[in-house]
Amino acid sequence: MFFLDSEIAGAPQDLVFSASDLVIAATCEYQLLRKLDEKLGRSPKAEFPADAMLDRTAKLGDVHEHRVLDEFMAEFGPWDPSTGQGVYDVVPAPAMDRATLLAKHAESIDALRSGADIVFQAAFFDGQFHGRSDFLVKRPGGQYAVFDTKLARHAKVTALLQLAAYGDQLLQAGITPDPTVTLVLGNRVHSDHPLAEILPVFKERRERFLRMTTAHRAASGPIEWGDSRFSACGRCDYCAEQVKLHRDLLMVAGMRISRRKKLVEAGITTIDQLAELPAVGDPTLLRLREQAQLQTGTGAPDGTVNYTDKAGEAKAVSYKILPDNTLGRLPTPDPGDIFFDFEGDPLWQDPVTGKWGLEYLFGVIENPLEPGSEPVFRPFWAHSRAEEGQAFVDFLEYVAKRRASYPGMHIYHYAAYEKTALRNLSLTHVTGENAVDDLLKQGVLVDLYDTVRHSIRVSENSYSIKKLEPLYMGQHLRSGDVTDAGASVVAYADYCTARDTDNPDQAAAILESIRDYNEYDCLSTLELRNWLLARAAERSIVPGGSAGDDSGNAQDLGDESDDSQAAAEPTKYEAAPEETALLDYVAALPEEEKLSPDSRAIAIVAAGIGYHRREDKQYWWGHFDRLEKPVSEWEDGRGRRSRLRCPWLSPRGSPRGPWSVRPCVPGSACRP
Repeated sequence: MFFLDSEIAGAPQDLVFSASDLVIAATCEYQLLRKLDEKLGRSPKAEFPADAMLDRTAKLGDVHEHRVLDEFMAEFGPWDPSTGQGVYDVVPAPAMDRATLLAKHAESIDALRSGADIVFQAAFFDGQFHGRSDFLVKRPGGQYAVFDTKLARHAKVTALLQLAAYGDQLLQAGITPDPTVTLVLGNRVHSDHPLAEILPVFKERRERFLRMTTAHRAASGPIEWGDSRFSACGRCDYCAEQVKLHRDLLMVAGMRISRRKKLVEAGITTIDQLAELPAVGDPTLLRLREQAQLQTGTGAPDGTVNYTDKAGEAKAVSYKILPDNTLGRLPTPDPGDIFFDFEGDPLWQDPVTGKWGLEYLFGVIENPLEPGSEPVFRPFWAHSRAEEGQAFVDFLEYVAKRRASYPGMHIYHYAAYEKTALRNLSLTHVTGENAVDDLLKQGVLVDLYDTVRHSIRVSENSYSIKKLEPLYMGQHLRSGDVTDAGASVVAYADYCTARDTDNPDQAAAILESIRDYNEYDCLSTLELRNWLLARAAERSIVPGGSAGDDSGNAQDLGDESDDSQAAAEPTKYEAAPEETALLDYVAALPEEEKLSPDSRAIAIVAAGIGYHRREDKQYWWGHFDRLEKPVSEWEDGRGRRSRLRCPWLSPRGSPRGPWSVRPCVPGSACRP
């Protein structure tokens, strides 16, 4: 957004907005109006810490855009005025005055009317809207299609708003756009969408934007936090600042926007007011009230740990063990237990396939065999897609050997990422599927986050493992340059840059810092497991118990269709001999031959043979993930039916429960 002097003498300045402003408004109207206030001089410009991840994403977005530009240049060549063909590059305006913007708009329209094959960075200005379209691509019929590059892997509504904005500008200029707009995604996939379907949404959002900004400019003061007329995301820097300043309900760990809205409507607007509520209400409200009491220091904790943070400031964290906890469901400790954590870079891109994301470090700490001894850390590194596959195989072989020596061992991790990543790796590399399934079916993977969320409350606004560490890490809290997952991703990018620019000493130092960070994460998981076991021992809770009904989890699975179906089709989820033979053939080829057309064709045939098996497997993975959660949480996910309507969740005994869960069968009417 910016202001231009009106063409009418004495009239207020004109507000000029862009497609990006519409995206901000669609995400967080509070942020948009705060930025408008800054331009109106009603509030000082906010200063927030730089986000290294966002900076890296922006740079990669520019690289992606210019890669697409290079492809168009290679196909059509640069603009040739004599032939009216090629790629026309609209150089950015040197100034943002009205005359310059109108001139750039006219230049862009002239380029389109001249028949350029591609117009790059076409500039539009209609007095209110100003924007620059990534690409306008001439179709065989002569119409121009709006193309936009996005680093994302999937189309988002906000990105479609931008496409519609440029399509609307073409219509205003009297140029009929192609009926299909295209997002060129970061994985090089073209995501096509009908312009006619997204234009109405764009126009509605534009009208909302204009009404909102016009009314706000007419008001006398800045936007106030909590104004019910405008939406707030609660997550951006502008919102986070106000949440802390006003002790907003969003300070409460686990508070959702929908629940906050209900509480605000009831006159409860702060964490302190929530903590003071009487102990009546639904279970979710009671949980949030207890959480608020711990965070405000008005609750009765079971213990408090005092510590000094990195800045030298004295702090404390309190905890409370829930009466209906699941500490007894922790496995019995085994000498072979290991503690596992991935480091991955979601912005790494395979130079050959364009596939995003690399799990570059599989970190494992082994349970100390003797009290007081140092745990052994084992890293499995990968710096390419092929090395990732090999690290995955090596990790599974390591686990198999350790299970042979310690049949009762478990693999502990925190939150669902490790389990999800292992599944995805088995599908990506078409190997280790049975090994991963075996770990899942036999309960070898243990998610400590599940135990934490069902067993304790802490006086923090988050249940990330880093927030819990003061409880059990003592004076060995995190230090060093890499202190969180975002910093780890940026550090790995810096490592790749140092490696590729022939700076081995710097590359080695960065890699060592990442190693230390990952080792600390694994050690933290070990110490958290031990701390939870200690809290169980204080209450005479013996680990290794059955799941029971204490967390409200779905039960009664053993006597239903799964066992009989598995017995009837023992090889249904195993790779067919033809698939295995083809994949083994490709794997045995020299590296330089694996990318040949014939080899890739064989690999595609092999993958096709196992397609339905893998698709079915993903369905069952999702199904059994749901069965590990309380029934009350099922409605939070996509593709779920209400328990009052779903035929596989039916009352047992009496019309009101208890509930008996029967697994869905693929192809049934209730399959998500």
